[in-house]
Amino acid sequence: MTARLRGWLLPPLAVSLAGGILLGRIADSWIYGAVGLLLALEACLLLREKGRFCALLALFLALGCLRGYFGYHPELPPEGDYVISGIVAEEVEHRANQQVRTSLTRVTLDGVPLGAGAYWSFYTDTLPESLTPGVQVSFAGRVYHPSGPSNPGGYDFREELLRRGITVGTYGMGELTIQAPESFSLKGFFANLRHRWTEALIQSPLGEEAGGYAAAMLLGNRTYLPREDRTAFSRLGIAHILAVSGFHVGVLIGALGLLFRLLRLPQRVRLGLYGLILGAYVLLCGGAQPVLRASLLLLLARRGRMLARPRSLLHLLSAAWIAMLLLSPAQLTGLSFQLSFGAVLGLALVTPYLDGLLNPKNALLKRGWLGLSAGVGAQIGVLLPELTAFQELPLLGLILNVPVLAFSTVLIGLYWLALLTLPLPGVSQAVCALGQGATSALLAAVRLLGQLPGVTLWTKAPNLLSALGVVLLGWGLLQLARWSGKSRRTLTLTGAAVLVLSLIPWPHHGAEYLQFSVGDADAALLWDEGTALVMDAGYEDGVLSDYLHRQRLTPTGVILTHLHSDHVYGLQALREDHIPIRVIYLPEGAEQADIHPNVMLLLEELQAEGTEIRHLAAGDTLPLPSGEMEILWPEAGMTRPGQDANESSLVARIDIRGTTLLQTGDLDGKYEMYAAAPADVLKAPHHGSAHSSSEEFLAAVAPQAALLSTGEVERHGQYQERLGPETALFSTARQGMLILRFLDQGYTIETYLAGEEKGE
Repeated sequence: MTARLRGWLLPPLAVSLAGGILLGRIADSWIYGAVGLLLALEACLLLREKGRFCALLALFLALGCLRGYFGYHPELPPEGDYVISGIVAEEVEHRANQQVRTSLTRVTLDGVPLGAGAYWSFYTDTLPESLTPGVQVSFAGRVYHPSGPSNPGGYDFREELLRRGITVGTYGMGELTIQAPESFSLKGFFANLRHRWTEALIQSPLGEEAGGYAAAMLLGNRTYLPREDRTAFSRLGIAHILAVSGFHVGVLIGALGLLFRLLRLPQRVRLGLYGLILGAYVLLCGGAQPVLRASLLLLLARRGRMLARPRSLLHLLSAAWIAMLLLSPAQLTGLSFQLSFGAVLGLALVTPYLDGLLNPKNALLKRGWLGLSAGVGAQIGVLLPELTAFQELPLLGLILNVPVLAFSTVLIGLYWLALLTLPLPGVSQAVCALGQGATSALLAAVRLLGQLPGVTLWTKAPNLLSALGVVLLGWGLLQLARWSGKSRRTLTLTGAAVLVLSLIPWPHHGAEYLQFSVGDADAALLWDEGTALVMDAGYEDGVLSDYLHRQRLTPTGVILTHLHSDHVYGLQALREDHIPIRVIYLPEGAEQADIHPNVMLLLEELQAEGTEIRHLAAGDTLPLPSGEMEILWPEAGMTRPGQDANESSLVARIDIRGTTLLQTGDLDGKYEMYAAAPADVLKAPHHGSAHSSSEEFLAAVAPQAALLSTGEVERHGQYQERLGPETALFSTARQGMLILRFLDQGYTIETYLAGEEKGE
């Protein structure tokens, strides 16, 4: 193989490995990767020059397929009850809803080693004080297999755990015992050290606020950061300074480099110390991928410099990419991995070209232009994954990043000094006072700017056209491309135009009812042409809000069938995502029912923000572009104060293009015959509970199909028995999101996880 081919081997190998991992992710057997690996190895031995180059690409493709299969399809123990033991490997989070969440390492199930980490959750009012990272726990609990997304664009809990080295979930705390570890665990040791240093920073003269930000920016522990502040940083496009990444590692390396020069240490000793310190820092930050990536890049760069064989940033990035994906292939589909490598890829390919466009003689202007070029390059590199995850483009990000990074460099230095000088009271107080003042100044500016309207541009989720736009845009600014000025401008402008057009929400044509998969809660959307009516908002998981945000869709109104928390609390996620709630429709007497005070507080807050509350009763109608919605229950004057909210749950008969849907909320059997009306499709009352859907009710409705919103898989079979074999049943527990499409001739019911059924 020629020197030129060898010189450009790493980047295509990295791409081939990634492609293979994606193939392995969807493969149903490891055999494909194994056979491909054997054939590619044989080709590498037999071929020469370009043939061997292609054979190596095929080799890495097959290797990626093999690693991807085992990375995304680990061997799992049977679900069920076990005596579970392990060492707490992360911060223990006690949420407002009393849920406790953390992870375990060195896990055994009934004494048998698991060979991977486990996610652990349970509910308790009081968290045991001794339950901290690094301790060993033993308890009786249930082991379950984490599931993937059940809604389009939904959170993939299973793959997120795989990226953290976790294969199973555990639930419960029966007969919980907490003790010191029986054997040493590196992960547990550093988790405990991280916890103790976080507590030291919080309780130091920095104070809880500045100490919380120090813990986030030094140790990656964002437990103490207020949600409102994180939102403000995100809206301004500077949230990356709150998560330990390449920038933070660079500050640490810069400080270490200065110290090593003062000590006049030999280059080999420096490299060894860098490796030891960065390895420990990766573990201290919980194995965070951005920290690992930055550490690998810096070590590779310094080794090349020491050997007088420097490599380009693109080649170093490719080497780090290959090493990290071979170690943990599931990282490829993770947002953190994509943002981390995307930013550096933009710096490697786009920033050098932008740097050369201007060459200011003034040193200050030159540094400013270099910083702006770096910001633009990094932004192009992360544009696609950022828009896919957040559907927001921070308009002030490029302007703010240069001064914020400069200020944060000083702030991180102060935080490290504060941590190191904690044993020295006099010195510590002086350093902490500076750190506290700098933190307050930064937060004051961020909170002020974050409240300004128009600081972010809300877009719809990107698609393949968006990816093409980003590729054209980046290709036009690519340093390696030998384009003329006119060609570059054409490519860049074309890419920008394609990207913008792909992110614009075009008018919606069609009519559908979407039943989201939200467990034993209820959230749905009726989307008819330009009218989008939310019908219940689910609980606190934000599934509905995520979908609306991805579609860049503002609901015309929100219909709450009743005011139980599992139908209402999802409104909070809409507020946090800045999705306007213009009007809320409630059934007559809803506020007088037996409901939680927090629900009324949420409604009052929405009214104070300008949301209009309207009431509906039997006989009322709401016009729709392709039909109408008629309210069948409750009847005006029939509700009583203090009764169960389910008894006055709103029931609506939706007639669109000749197909009828009966939406029943949580109406129970006591009043359901008042709302019984023939319908083609029935949305099962009260999640298919035994207290609803009597034989008389089902006979009166006589549906061809039924939609069941539940989190219990076994309830599907139970409800099917009540419906009879002639009625098709679709449940969110088994099939994920359910989509009823109203057609000019009949309807179809599609499911997110499998299948479609047609009706006439």
